[in-house]
Amino acid sequence: MESFPAYSVCGYLSILCWLIVFAPQLYENYSRKSGEGLSMTFLIIWLAGDIFNLAGVIMQDLLPTMFILALWYTVADIGLVWQILHYRRAWITEHAVYEDEHQSLNCQNQANYHTTPELSSLPETTTVITATKDTKAAKSSNTINFIGFVSITLVTILSCCAYWAPNLIPGSDNNNNNNNNKNKNQPSWSIVPQLMGWTSAALYVGSRIPQIVKNWRNKSTEGLSFGMFICAVLGNILFTLSIFLRSLDPDYLLINLSWIVGSCGTLVFDFTIFLQFFVYDRPKAVIHIE
Repeated sequence: MESFPAYSVCGYLSILCWLIVFAPQLYENYSRKSGEGLSMTFLIIWLAGDIFNLAGVIMQDLLPTMFILALWYTVADIGLVWQILHYRRAWITEHAVYEDEHQSLNCQNQANYHTTPELSSLPETTTVITATKDTKAAKSSNTINFIGFVSITLVTILSCCAYWAPNLIPGSDNNNNNNNNKNKNQPSWSIVPQLMGWTSAALYVGSRIPQIVKNWRNKSTEGLSFGMFICAVLGNILFTLSIFLRSLDPDYLLINLSWIVGSCGTLVFDFTIFLQFFVYDRPKAVIHIE
C-alpha cells in the first residue's frame, strides 16, 4: 500500500487550516454581536489578495481543488466583511433609537412644567422622528444584506463560469489541452499568474499592518480571535513546508517564490499580533493590601 508523500500530507493539512480559518472570528463576532476588534482595512486588503489569488488560479487553469479553495477564501472574506457591516449598522441603529428616546424624555419633562400646546406636542413629534429613523435604518440594513448576498452569488457564479466554461466548449484550446494542463508534474512559468501571485503576496503581507496599528492604538486585542491567527499561521507554515518537501529544484522554487514570500512574510506580522495578544490582554496582577 503506497503511503502519501510528506508534501501531500502537509498540503492537505494546510487546506484544512484555511477551510476553518475564519470560523473562530465569525463565532467571536457573533457572540459579541460586534466586529469592532477587526480592522476593516485589514479585511479589505486581505480580500483583495484573495481575489488576485483566485484570478491567478483561473488564468493558470490549475487543479479544481485549488480553484475551490481560492473561491472559498474569497467568499469567506466577503462573508466576514458582511457580518461586520451588519453589526455596525445594528449598533448605529440602537444608539440612534436610544438618543431619540432620551430626547423624548427630556421633552416630556419640559412639557410637565409648561402648558403651552407647542411644548405638549413635542413628545409625539419625537416619536414620529424615531419611527422614521427606524424605518431608514431597516432599509439600510436590508441594503447591506442584499449587497452581501449578491456579491457572494455573483463571485461564485462568475468564477465557476470562468474556470469551467472554457473547458466545456468543444474545440476550444483549453478543452484540447486540458489533460496537459491538469496532469503535468511540474508547473511551467507563466507571466500573468506570476504577476497575480506577487500582487497577492504583497497584499497578504501588507494586510496585517492596519490590524497591528489598530491594536497598538487601542492597547488591546479585544474582539480579535486568537484562533483565526493560529489557523492562518499553521496554514502558511504547512503550505510553505509542502513546497520545500516536494522539490528543492531552483526552477521549481523560483516559480513558487511569490507564494513562499507571501506565506513566510505574513508569519512575521502574525507573530507580532501574537505578541500583542500577550502584552495587551494578559491578566492583571491582583495586589492584596493587608
